[in-house]
Amino acid sequence: MKAFVETLFMEMEESLKRVTKETFNELQKAERCGRAVNAILVRLREFMLNYEFRDLEEEISFFKHYKPMFLMELIYFSELIYLEANKPIGKKEQVKNYYHHVMDKFQEFFARNHQLYIYHQLERSDLDEQLFLKDSKPVSLLPDYSFDFDPAFSTFNSSKLAKIMAYENLTEYIKQQLIKLEMGIDSRSSEKSNNEWTDSKSALIELAYALHSRGSVNHGKSDVKMIISIMESLFNVKVGNFYRTFQSMRDRKKGRTIFLDSLKDSLVKRMDDTDMGY
Repeated sequence: MKAFVETLFMEMEESLKRVTKETFNELQKAERCGRAVNAILVRLREFMLNYEFRDLEEEISFFKHYKPMFLMELIYFSELIYLEANKPIGKKEQVKNYYHHVMDKFQEFFARNHQLYIYHQLERSDLDEQLFLKDSKPVSLLPDYSFDFDPAFSTFNSSKLAKIMAYENLTEYIKQQLIKLEMGIDSRSSEKSNNEWTDSKSALIELAYALHSRGSVNHGKSDVKMIISIMESLFNVKVGNFYRTFQSMRDRKKGRTIFLDSLKDSLVKRMDDTDMGY
């Protein structure tokens, strides 16, 4: 099962990359990506209908990890179509209010499914047998619509987890759109920044946390994630899991601010050299 699912996932990623390169209109891109993911999910379902799990561990892996990887993409693109199709055409403030309203709805969903959301955020596994087997009971009894209707291919918590993951990605998408609005970048433009971050990614993360701690961006109202997103867009870089990197910085026994210290030394040296007439 693992080999088949991972091959299928690679096929899906290649299909999404191809569609992204060929399409520049966001609405059209979302629709075509959604169709590509749906075709992959159909193949996954056909394979799983005749497959028997070897043990509980494999069954948990499918419903906790593998199935949500695909379903989250279908939910993401389906919701993205609705998001873009209903976006107001008007002043920047109207679009910003619209995006914030949508994110509020996502937060409401996370709140309704708080237990599963926290379980996912903490990367826990101690309750997997209660949550991700075919006969598992739902964590929340509150109703939510689902893209999954086949009991032979779906479980309630697996579908909810996929939706949580999709909404997390949609939240990041909206934050990127808000950054573009603030920076005056046309969201329809496919051009990327020509600027390149040529230092280490940990150096950028260190700088972002320093700016946040100082309250240097938007009078301290922007969180670290937003500041890093701005820097990623400006310098055409992806820093990955910056929380984990910051934690490793905190664990340094000495020299916890290596980049900032070297930044200060470089500036002082330049000033000294300028004073000496170099």
